[in-house]
Amino acid sequence: MTMSHHIITKQCTGCGLCVSICPSQALSLTDDGKAEVSGECTFACDHCAAICPEAAIKATSPDNDSLEFVTFQQDKRRLPPGEADIAGLVRLMRSRRSVRIYQDRPVPRDILADLVKIGTTAPSGTNSQRWTFTIIPDRQSMVEFGHLIAAFYRKLNRLAARSWLRKLLKFCGFGALDSYYREYYQHIQEGLEIWEKDGTDRLFHGAPAAILVGARPGASCPQEDALLASGNILLAAHSMGMGTCLIGFAVEAMKRDKNIGKKLGIPENEKVYAVIVIGYPAVTFQRVAGRRTASWRFFSQSEPSPGRSGCK
Repeated sequence: MTMSHHIITKQCTGCGLCVSICPSQALSLTDDGKAEVSGECTFACDHCAAICPEAAIKATSPDNDSLEFVTFQQDKRRLPPGEADIAGLVRLMRSRRSVRIYQDRPVPRDILADLVKIGTTAPSGTNSQRWTFTIIPDRQSMVEFGHLIAAFYRKLNRLAARSWLRKLLKFCGFGALDSYYREYYQHIQEGLEIWEKDGTDRLFHGAPAAILVGARPGASCPQEDALLASGNILLAAHSMGMGTCLIGFAVEAMKRDKNIGKKLGIPENEKVYAVIVIGYPAVTFQRVAGRRTASWRFFSQSEPSPGRSGCK
């Protein structure tokens, strides 16, 4: 990613905020107390232009229009910390559920494109933004995708059904096939049988569309980046009236069979980390989602450890 900056010297007051916030240390103050570009901008984060109180820094990028949306009117004013509706945000997060029953209704391509753009507002390691998005926009294409995934699991189940092979691999220290047989084989086999019998779709739940989130080489933490973008998409889809569900079985199949991605037009050097099916839900939930109590702790050297206060 490339980004260049132009500093309007007559507007610069020399406050130094841009210098202090630049993670690339690409800015400095001149002897006249004016900001100048003195190094290479490696993050392309635009923090300097965003923080300047005088709007004295103009950043230019080939992607200036990448966040223009079609299906809704966005408010481009920055929301300062503490001014968001936290109750509304938590309500949104708790209201989103994985949907496994969908209407026979296509999702407009403009909505799918806007969801991808919303995904790119997520943070990424070193601001690399190396994520990729493959959109499967219609039910016919989803069925073809399903055939590719089913073919992989059909082969895997044939292998897993061979008890001698499972035992041999386990004896040699490779117990993955045996674990798969015990945990997933029967469920997958039933799904394959009804898919072949009458087209019942247990994998994608009949969803009419999907977004595959991946990453190109060069990212410092590509999987984390892709999953952060996916989280944005899940919440945004709910706000737009859509239902979503993450399909881990499809991710695993694509990880192990590179031909699946190739047939979808995904370059060989890209990895897919999330498959999100999307559609209009055919079910109405009445309550927000609950969660198990999390395991959490504080680490603080300024406080005594629990249960040890006063010990000598």
